[in-house]
Order: sequence, then C-alpha cells, then structure tokens
Amino acid sequence: MLIKKSDSDKYENTKSCTVWNYDFPNKNLGCATALISGRYPDSGRSVNLECDEIYLCISGSGIIHSDKGDFEISQGDLYFFEKNEKYWVDGTNLFVVLVNSPKWSPEQHKLVD
Repeated sequence: MLIKKSDSDKYENTKSCTVWNYDFPNKNLGCATALISGRYPDSGRSVNLECDEIYLCISGSGIIHSDKGDFEISQGDLYFFEKNEKYWVDGTNLFVVLVNSPKWSPEQHKLVD
C-alpha cells in the first residue's frame, strides 16, 4: 500500500508544529511526520495515554524535555516515549518520523500542566 504525502492528513497542531498523518488500516501501528520549529506544545506538556511513540529525527535539531530528563536530538537520532511520559519539545526545523503503537488517536493524547 502506497500513501503519498499529498494523501496524508495535515494538522497544524500549533503555530510551531505541523503534522502529516498517514492513515492505513492497522490499529496496532501508526505513522506520521512532524515539523517542529519552536516549542511544542505552546505551554505545558504533552502525553499519550495509550500509545508508545518513537521520534526518528530526519533533519534539524531539538531538545526533548521529558519526565526522564532533557535530551538533545539531531539527524539520525531516535527517542522512544513510553505511554504516559509527559514531555515538551523545543525544535529548530526539527523534522521527525513519528511511529506509534498502538495507532495514535486524538482522544488518548492530552495536554497537561
């Protein structure tokens, strides 16, 4: 199955974060890309209540501020978020591939603090 970027669902999460979600028929796995240029979320932290998530950095750089510490990420680096891990990201043209298991849904994603 081929899904072209032009067929992905584009979301402007905030002024600093754009996400392209690639929808395919698998409830156990989800995939998207995101461009983060600034702070995401604008304030507070983000948390996935039901899914683990991987950020694979394709280009740019950033700092992930998590319950587990502060981590610099740049091209080729991967960060694994466990479900319920609260975080925020400060990105500089940070382009990441997002992989979720199970599939990400807006209902399980929350902004906290």
